[in-house]
Amino acid sequence: MSLASLIPATRVDPALLPSLLPWSLRYNFLYPYCDLFSHIVPTKPGPPPWNGELEAYYRTFDTQVWYLLGHDHDTDTYALEKLRSRQGELKRRKRKKEHGEGVSLADLEAAIAAIQSHIVVRWSKLLGLHEIRLVFLEPLEKLHHSYDDFYLMRKVLPSMRYERPIARPYSLWPISARVPHYCDRKKRVCLWHDGVNWTKYALPDRPSPDSEAARRRFEPTAAEVLEDADESAESGWAEATMGDATVPLLLSHSNGPRSSGFIPAFTGLLHRRHPQVA
Repeated sequence: MSLASLIPATRVDPALLPSLLPWSLRYNFLYPYCDLFSHIVPTKPGPPPWNGELEAYYRTFDTQVWYLLGHDHDTDTYALEKLRSRQGELKRRKRKKEHGEGVSLADLEAAIAAIQSHIVVRWSKLLGLHEIRLVFLEPLEKLHHSYDDFYLMRKVLPSMRYERPIARPYSLWPISARVPHYCDRKKRVCLWHDGVNWTKYALPDRPSPDSEAARRRFEPTAAEVLEDADESAESGWAEATMGDATVPLLLSHSNGPRSSGFIPAFTGLLHRRHPQVA
């Protein structure tokens, strides 16, 4: 059995999803209510703070998008549970491979990591909006089970002022699966359409000091990674040279003709790397 055969086939490739949920939204409204991200922010009890703006953006997506992404999520979750069970059995028996044509522990662990990545990417890029809406609706539907979710939202969400989404209701199809034949494809903005700027359809990004600090830790930009690496290297160089017995020797000759510009020039080069990288 190959590694690829352990990873379930899904309808939508998570890697192709546009990132429509900005970090500040995920950090403040979504991650606190999903234990997948308890390593980023503590999980909170109770219903999430859903509002009219989130509902308006939620309704810009075709309802079948949520069905397909949710189905893929369930498929991956089921497969993950099965693989973890097999992994646990091998570890319990202290074996590196299953009997006969079974798979190795290394392949099981690689498949588990791949599926976990699919789940997190899918959730963080788009599905999280739907999942948190379900969490918000769950207690309401128990009390008012005869009403649909759109009716409940109209009844419970307070009015608020916000900038309306650019997209028309139910017009966005940001997934790799084909639009069903019963949908009006001419009225859909699809993933494979040329020239679509998906960033304009993303939900609003309202960063705060806390969310930015967390973002820089967990999802830094490429420039920030380089900047942090430079600072780490510079700090490490300074600590190493301060403890190096050769440093006093270099500094003791700093007035000589050969070394007069060496230390200042090298230190200046370290500091100039930031604007050059940016």
